[in-house]
Amino acid sequence: MKVQDIYIDSVGTYVPEIFSSADAVAQGLYDADMYEEAELTGVAISPGVSGPDMAVRAAQQAFERATLTRADIDAVFHASCFYEGPDAWCAQNYVQLKAVGEAVGHSVPAFEVRHGCNGMFDAFELAVCYLRASEDRDTALITTGDNMDSPLMDRWRSVPFQLIGDAGAATVLTKRGGFARLRSVGTVLVQELEGLHRGAEPLFPPPPTTRVPLDMATRSAQYFAGRPYGEFNELSLGGLNTLVARLTEEAGVKLADIARVSYMSVSRDFTEQRLMVPLGLPMEKSSWEYARGVGHLATSDHLAAFDHLVGTGALVPGDLMLMIGLAHGLSIAGAVIEITATPPWLR
Repeated sequence: MKVQDIYIDSVGTYVPEIFSSADAVAQGLYDADMYEEAELTGVAISPGVSGPDMAVRAAQQAFERATLTRADIDAVFHASCFYEGPDAWCAQNYVQLKAVGEAVGHSVPAFEVRHGCNGMFDAFELAVCYLRASEDRDTALITTGDNMDSPLMDRWRSVPFQLIGDAGAATVLTKRGGFARLRSVGTVLVQELEGLHRGAEPLFPPPPTTRVPLDMATRSAQYFAGRPYGEFNELSLGGLNTLVARLTEEAGVKLADIARVSYMSVSRDFTEQRLMVPLGLPMEKSSWEYARGVGHLATSDHLAAFDHLVGTGALVPGDLMLMIGLAHGLSIAGAVIEITATPPWLR
């Protein structure tokens, strides 16, 4: 989607304390061989703080930094990919209440977005459409939050070449202007690879009701037992190239113009061979050095990396950032963001 005149007023994150991978190896939580191969140094862990509460904390920081206020918000879009709270409960309404409603004394619409770890990109796209649908709407709050601490999830071993972290993030999108501009956003669904993350598991009863832990390595092995790996390579890299070509064309930029690229936290080799080399970009332009130390933050990966790069001066006015995410399905999503000014909280 080509995006015109939608800006980022502020961004906020809640990334909890980092648990060292070396300590995890010493405690028998993490395999020493994988530690050496993946080169991932730590993971953010937040025991006892829910995903929605981390989203609210991130939103609080976003409002502390914003030029706009809670009273300016016309809608809330909350994205997550893990269990947010009690069954049959709507996390987005809680986030709206705690982040906006209690402060202003009235409610605004709140929407939950579920698209695995790419939910943030869907939230961006839906928010743009929502704001453009009426002249009376100009500002939306985007939040993300996941706590992966569960007996159904081994954050050190459930997913090969990844460590699974906890975090919350938030950003204020608006028509009114901001320190960054959303140039394009979108998703490519590689539907032929839908079974990759499902494997041979039955759809019913759902594993959470039977307390079966998540094991992505087994699911992948089951999938590839009947499908050639070369087909996966061709389809997934084809989807990546299709998406990036579309995003850059819609943004009116070239890949050579991109200053930094964010990805989910995976091994250096995976990041290099599955993202940067296919795009013809050097690893120095990736956000891997940050991502390797916090873990895969589910829906919060890209806003956390964006906040870090802006805050450390790695992104400055005039720079372009390309965000690329993978999610089950197989979906490949992304966005192009342009830094137009120094954020107010850094001046």
